[in-house]
Amino acid sequence: MLSEILGADVSHELVEFAAGVGGDSHLLVEFALGLAEEGLVERRNGVVRWTVRRIPRRALTAVSRQLSKLGAACQQFLKVAAVLGRSFMLEDVSRMLDRSSASLLAPLDEALVSGFVVEAEQRLAFRSDVHFRGVFESIPAAARGALLREARRAFAQRTHENNEVRGGTAGGPAELCVVAGEAADGQCSTAHRLIMNGDAVAGVRAAESILADPGISHAVRADAEASVILGCFLLGQEKAVTLSEHILRERGTRPGDVAALMALSTLSNIRWRAGELSEGLSLGRTAVRYGDEVDPVWRLHLKLALAGKYANLREFDQAESLLDAAEAGLRNMASPVWTAAPAAMRARVYLQAKRLGDARQQAEAATVAWEREAVPMLRPLASSVLGTISLYLGDLPVAIEHVERMHADVASCQAVLVSAQYAWTDILVTAKKDGPRAAVELLSGTYGHLPTQRSLYIEDPSAAAFLVRLARDVGDSDLKRGVLDTVDGLAGDNPGFSIIGLTAMHAHALAEGDTTALAHIIVDSPDPVSVALATEELAKLYAAQAPAQWRKTISSPSEDTSSIQKFTCWSRLSEMEQRISYLVSVGLTNRQIARRVHLSAHTVNYHLRKIYRKLGINTRVELARQAATYSSGAAVYSMDGEENAP
Repeated sequence: MLSEILGADVSHELVEFAAGVGGDSHLLVEFALGLAEEGLVERRNGVVRWTVRRIPRRALTAVSRQLSKLGAACQQFLKVAAVLGRSFMLEDVSRMLDRSSASLLAPLDEALVSGFVVEAEQRLAFRSDVHFRGVFESIPAAARGALLREARRAFAQRTHENNEVRGGTAGGPAELCVVAGEAADGQCSTAHRLIMNGDAVAGVRAAESILADPGISHAVRADAEASVILGCFLLGQEKAVTLSEHILRERGTRPGDVAALMALSTLSNIRWRAGELSEGLSLGRTAVRYGDEVDPVWRLHLKLALAGKYANLREFDQAESLLDAAEAGLRNMASPVWTAAPAAMRARVYLQAKRLGDARQQAEAATVAWEREAVPMLRPLASSVLGTISLYLGDLPVAIEHVERMHADVASCQAVLVSAQYAWTDILVTAKKDGPRAAVELLSGTYGHLPTQRSLYIEDPSAAAFLVRLARDVGDSDLKRGVLDTVDGLAGDNPGFSIIGLTAMHAHALAEGDTTALAHIIVDSPDPVSVALATEELAKLYAAQAPAQWRKTISSPSEDTSSIQKFTCWSRLSEMEQRISYLVSVGLTNRQIARRVHLSAHTVNYHLRKIYRKLGINTRVELARQAATYSSGAAVYSMDGEENAP
C-alpha cells in the first residue's frame, strides 16, 4: 500500500514504522499521504526513505476524527488512559476518574470494539503508537499538565498499596518511581528512567539501594550496576571508571550482560575524549557487537556513543546506520520511550555533515519532545546545534537565543551529555556578535580549558584552524601555541586517523600562511567547514599576492606570465561556471551540484567540460585548487542555508 500511494519502492525502515498503525488500512492511507504532504520522505535511488522520523500530523488528525465519533464516556476513558501511557491498568483509570472499575466496563467495551484498545495480558494497551499519540494530542494542552500530575499520584498510590500487600515499604526505590508514560514492558528500570529524565543523583541513589539487597536477581543487579555507571559518568564522577574496570576485571565481557557492556561503552567514551581514538573505537565496537541481547533502552546508549565516534571521523553512513538501529529498537517496544535521543544525536551528525536543513529538523524535534519521548540530558546538544545552524545561516539574533536556551538547558539538568560543542557554540556566537577579542576573553576565562581540550578537535576538525585565525587576528601567541601543541600531540598519538592529521595541517597552514597545505585541505578534507575556511583563507592569500605579481610582470615582461593568464582565464568563466567550480572545490558530486544550481546532472557535466577548456585543465582536483585560489567569496557561511551540503 505504501509503494502504491508513494509511487515507488519504500525502505524497510519505513515499512516497519508504518506497521505501527496496527493494521488499520484507512489510517495507513492517511499515514502515507501525510508522509508525502509533510515532506517526511524523499525518493533516493528509486526508493522512498525517511528524511524526518515522526508520525505525520495527518495521521494523528485522522485518529482524532475517529475518536470524535465515539461516545462521550468512551472518549473520556481513552484520554485519561492515554495520560497513563501506551499501555495501562484499568484500576489506574478508575482512580483518576474516581469511579469503580465495574462502572467503566461500558466505555471499555466501546474502546475495544472500535479498535482503539486491545488486551495485553494483565494490562490494556492502545492498538498502535499512532492511536496512542492521536488520542493524547487531542487532550487540550492546558489540561495535560494537571492530568499527568494526577497520573503520577494514581501510580504512586497503587505502588504503595502493592508494597503493603507484599509486606514492603514505601521508602525504598519504589517511592522514586514513576514518570507518566513509563514503558509497561518493564524494560525501563526506575534508576535508569530517573537518570534519563535528568535526575542522575536520584537515579544513582535508587540503583545503589537496589544493589544493597543481596537477594536480587542477576538481571536486576546488572541493570542497577549499569545505571550507576551511566549516572556517575554523566555526573563526572570517578566512580564510573572504577566500577567499570572492576566489572570487566571480575567477569569480563559476554553477550547480554548490560553492566559489562555499559562499562565498555563508558571506558570507550573516556578514552575517546582523551584522544586515544583506536582504543576508544575498539571498546565501542565491542560493546555494540555484544549488545544485541540487551533491552533496546540500553542498546540505545551503546549505539549512540559509537555513532558519535563515527561521525567525528566523518564516516556518516556508519553513524546513520547505528542511529537507525537504535531508533528502530525504541519504536518496536510495547511502549516506546526516549525517541528524542536518536533525534538529538542525528542532529549533531547532520550538522557535522553540513546538512543544515536536516540537522535543524532533527534538533527541533529533540527540543520539543515531551514526557516519555523527551531526554533532558540531550536537550543542550540539540540547542547548541540549532545555535550553530543559525550562525551559519547568518541569523545572529536567533543564534543568540539558542545559546541562551542551551545554557538554560544545562543549568536545569543535573547531568547532561558531556560535549565540547556547548562551549564551542558559545565561542562562535560571541566572535560573531562582539568580535574576536570578546571571544578570546572567554577563552582565557570561562572556557580557559577549551583550547587544550583534545575532544574539541575530535568533534570539530575546523576548530583548530578557527582558533589559530582568531589568535592571529588579536595577536595572542599563547593561544596559538596552545592550540598547535594540542593538535600536534593529538595527531602524533593517532597516526592512523587522517582527519586528525588534516586538522593539525590546517591549523599550521593558517599559522604559517602555507598555500600548498591549504590547497591540500580543500582537496582532501572530508569536513565541509574546514574546506570552506581553507578556501576563504587561500583566496585571501592569493588576493594579497596578486598586485605584486601584476606589478612584477609589468615591470619585467620577460618573467613568467602564467599567473596573469590564470587570472584572465578565471575571469572568463560565467557566474554559473564559477559557482559550479566552487561546488566542485568543496567535494560535491555532479548530482549534488545539480540539486544546488537547479540544473540536470547532464547540464552540470556540460558546464564542467567548458570550464576545463577555458582553464586549460583536465581534472576535478586541478579545478578545486584553482577555485580555492581565485574564488574569494567561497565560504560555507555565505551559502544559502536552506540547502544541504554532504
